[in-house]
Amino acid sequence: MTTRESQACPVPRAGVRAEPPDACPESGPPRNELGPIAPSYDHLHRIDLLAAARETCPTDPGSYESTVRAVFQAAEVCLLNLARLTDRSRKAVQARDFATASRLIQWSMGFHRLLRGLGRVSQEVQSLCGTTPRPGVRTVDIAETAGCQSYIDELRAFDDEVRCSLLVSDPLTVRATVATRSIDDDLYRLLHGVRICSHDATKWESDLSGVPLPLEGDLNKLLSTGLLADAVTWTELDPSTMHGEFVALHQVPEILTAESNDHLELAVRDVRSRSLSRAASHLAVCNAVLGPMVEAQRVMAELLATGEYHGFRKNLGPASGTHSLAIKQHMFKDLFKHFWNDVSKWLGPVGEGSLEGTIRAIDADRHRDSESWLRHQVLHQAFRLHHTYQEWRHEHLHMPRNCLGSGGTKSMIGVSDGPQAVYKMRDAANAQPSLNALHQARGMKLTSVVDCSPLTALLTDPTSVDAELMRVVGEATRDYFPEVQEQSYQQFHMGAAERMP
Repeated sequence: MTTRESQACPVPRAGVRAEPPDACPESGPPRNELGPIAPSYDHLHRIDLLAAARETCPTDPGSYESTVRAVFQAAEVCLLNLARLTDRSRKAVQARDFATASRLIQWSMGFHRLLRGLGRVSQEVQSLCGTTPRPGVRTVDIAETAGCQSYIDELRAFDDEVRCSLLVSDPLTVRATVATRSIDDDLYRLLHGVRICSHDATKWESDLSGVPLPLEGDLNKLLSTGLLADAVTWTELDPSTMHGEFVALHQVPEILTAESNDHLELAVRDVRSRSLSRAASHLAVCNAVLGPMVEAQRVMAELLATGEYHGFRKNLGPASGTHSLAIKQHMFKDLFKHFWNDVSKWLGPVGEGSLEGTIRAIDADRHRDSESWLRHQVLHQAFRLHHTYQEWRHEHLHMPRNCLGSGGTKSMIGVSDGPQAVYKMRDAANAQPSLNALHQARGMKLTSVVDCSPLTALLTDPTSVDAELMRVVGEATRDYFPEVQEQSYQQFHMGAAERMP
């Protein structure tokens, strides 16, 4: 059996409604004017409920069924947040507050992008696993879920409001705005966002419909949509903040990471047993599943303003700046270490001579026969997986850059210079000997900076606009949000056993 992540709170039994956060001994949650202050990362993102939703209707770890369920559960979180955003947008249009409405529509566009990515994963996994619709095999549609129905209901009300407030009552303004304005205009940005969201919705709905899922039972029960709804709503703050969206953009990666970890653990075992076709398949699923995880970071980087983050930062409590057991320890430490060590051991006996010669031979001979192609595919998917991890780390750097800046602003866990600490963490992740050796042998770089590049020199120069903006963000953060500097250092401690494949 695959090792499961430990939880700070008991995981609810199947079919039993989860207890609210205050039921956990550690919480007794303090509050401020916005709402509850999270006592831990697990409470903030309701990892216990996400885990319970995964365990309610168990499937074989790393199976096609488990992956489809994870994709649909991540989609459900997106849809529940889209419903909330759409309701807020409707109220803003009703008040003729087009600036707010257009800002909320931008956030909706971000969640539609995530759903587009999840649709691509669904299609890719069907192709990878050779699971096509056929007579006798059940297929499911995203429209069957409670979250999708909630979004449709809110979208219908939003459409009615836009039609009544704008298209019917003020058609000349709408026509002139469409004809003569651009994205610097609030009303144009609202109307344009509506068009983009509508067009994107038809694509992700198509990709998430007619999906083969050989499991019996009601789809909402298989997905545990009630628990997912609880996970989305139980940490809500004052609705004027973007806290709910911030949480959702962590919950979606948590769901996908748990699924990816199972596939990676199986890939490690397959490499050890030389089951190369299975290893390549599991690694390909890892890469597909993690795509939307990277996209979630990008959406947050593009849309979450510095002041918006600090507006609810106190409510993040000690969770601010940390990651979960699944991401911080299992994905980026335990499984990462075992995988690259085992790939290195596997390549040792493949050929004679140096590791570089072995890898060169695998690449050169990949079309010689089926076995050579399999070896190349495992290697290709391994390097692709590390690149995906690097992409996530790169996107994750936006948070300290955008919200902390330079000049000694403390990180969310109390480190003296937040952005520099995260840069060092990214670089330290590439220090594993087997990872280094394999990249050197294949002639692939691990660093994220091009040495002696005129572009790098321009962007990293202390007088560059980027450097100046980092300085301004740092000064603004320390002046406007001085409590950031009061944060004491909190080292990462999980106390969980190493995940051993």
